[in-house]
Amino acid sequence: EQGTTLAFSKAQANKLLNAPAPDTVEGLRDRAILSVGLQVGFRRAEIASLSVGDLHQNRGYDSLRVARKGGRHDALAIHPQTAQRLRAYLEKAGHGEDIDGPMFRPLRRNRKGQEFRRYMDPDAIDRVVRKYARMIGLDRGYSAHSMRATFITTALENGAQLEDVQKAAGHRDPSTTKLYDRRGYNPEKAASFFATY
Repeated sequence: EQGTTLAFSKAQANKLLNAPAPDTVEGLRDRAILSVGLQVGFRRAEIASLSVGDLHQNRGYDSLRVARKGGRHDALAIHPQTAQRLRAYLEKAGHGEDIDGPMFRPLRRNRKGQEFRRYMDPDAIDRVVRKYARMIGLDRGYSAHSMRATFITTALENGAQLEDVQKAAGHRDPSTTKLYDRRGYNPEKAASFFATY
């Protein structure tokens, strides 16, 4: 069995990670969001609920604490590029010392006049992914969930153990993790390409 969520190719994921501007608060925030999704595999709600203090050192490795679905909590070592992008964003945004505050924040007030010190909505994480997917030439169908499918497939392709990927994805059952694995889908080897007349 395989899920229906679209995954990015490695080349597309690389383009997506580098699509946001590297010199604006919005661009740095979006680079960090995409990195947490593509290189750590968090759900959009998990990304949206991160606090500044969730970025920490654990046994010499940069790590993120995460509140999982069902109320469970984990702390996971993260890719060095993700840690660098998180720190660059926090420095430019100026709220890196607000340990209890939200890591990812909207950049302006909304119509309701809410304060700046609020968490991004999970739907906003989807909008970030879709914005940059369009920017690199991908049309409909991609979402924040696509980052999880890409993370799981890439980690497994590169030799990570299923149990480790399952823990990183926050799945209780390995069969759920396997649903996201796109290693068996090789469109470049489709039989249709060999039916040339």
